[in-house]
Amino acid sequence: MRWKVLALLVAATMVNYLDRLLLSVLSPVLRDYFHFSERLYGVVTGAFQIAYAVGFLVLGRWVDRVGTKTGLAVAAAAWSVASLLHATVTGAAQFGVWRTMLGFFEGAIFPSCTKAISEWFPQEERALATGIFNAGVNAASVIAPPIFIALSALYGWRACFVGVSSLGFLWLFMWGKVYRSPSTLAPKAHETITIRCALSYRQARGFILGKILVDPSFFFMLFWLPLYFRDVRKLEMSQIGWALPWIYFVSGLGSIIAGWSSGFAMRNGWTKRRARIFTMLVCAVIVPSAIAVAMGGSVLRTVLFFSVAAGAHQAFSSLAYTTPGDVFPAAAVGTVQGLGGFAGAMSSVIFSAVIPGYLIPLFGYTPILIVLSFGYLAAVLVYATAFGNFNPVHIAVPLADSSAALAESA
Repeated sequence: MRWKVLALLVAATMVNYLDRLLLSVLSPVLRDYFHFSERLYGVVTGAFQIAYAVGFLVLGRWVDRVGTKTGLAVAAAAWSVASLLHATVTGAAQFGVWRTMLGFFEGAIFPSCTKAISEWFPQEERALATGIFNAGVNAASVIAPPIFIALSALYGWRACFVGVSSLGFLWLFMWGKVYRSPSTLAPKAHETITIRCALSYRQARGFILGKILVDPSFFFMLFWLPLYFRDVRKLEMSQIGWALPWIYFVSGLGSIIAGWSSGFAMRNGWTKRRARIFTMLVCAVIVPSAIAVAMGGSVLRTVLFFSVAAGAHQAFSSLAYTTPGDVFPAAAVGTVQGLGGFAGAMSSVIFSAVIPGYLIPLFGYTPILIVLSFGYLAAVLVYATAFGNFNPVHIAVPLADSSAALAESA
């Protein structure tokens, strides 16, 4: 059953990212249609990321309260409606409204998925399971560019939003039919912890700081690479349609390989700390090295080394997403994930949306990408310090619906 659950989580992540990628993949087309400037595009993507951050914070705790099945179902229904409404827009302001709604409800995806994995999978399999569901991001990223570009050319960009929202409703039907909670871990409505209680643990604070350091780099590549290829490398939309899938395909491999490697090392005698931190360190060295090489030379070289950088990011990210489930009880994982996702998304608003909109016209893409890529090395130090030996966290009081008692204990 746990592998059926994982397949549903992969599908949910794919649909989630197809919705989110539409704007970035079609950004050259939409910019010409609506006459977006770099600043306005940065504002629209920033609105999405702010809402995404708030959604992480609010919905992560909410998923802990209502359970994985209900929490993810409601969120998926809402983000599919928001995606469908993108097809009705007539200007940038309306894009901002529906991107905000989309971003808020998409904030539930990672707290829900990591919570489900912590409920269904043993410790030595969690990194691999997380890597596989995280690869759904990359699977969506591989298939999205050529399909969206072709569909837009044949039927117009509005048809893309209608098609993707339909996939969301289809997934929702399958989720309702198949998913069930583990009988021994069936969530109760009161099983959660307060944000204040979560923040009292250094492991939660370390996870949050790590997300602040690494998330902007990938969000920058997600939102700005299509424009970089169009404006700097002068690629046609058809050429962008093959470059982006290759980058995201390699990044998906990185996510799965890192999860497998960490679990393999644990099964062969490595401690959890050594397996997680060593693999993170390897990824953290690769990202800035690959980006530095990618910013010069031929287009083929650029695509190749952006692929390596994206693969190392997703490898790092899959391990980072595993860490709360490594140490916190299942009923607290959604809350901790929500806090980290909120912090990472807010950091991304500043460093991968708003600021680039002002700096790219002045300095170009290279300085921003290189500076952001060094956040991974700092994050390794944070995780190594905050998580120690990755021993389980014991919540100070029983998980209950008494917020006052939990706050007092924190």
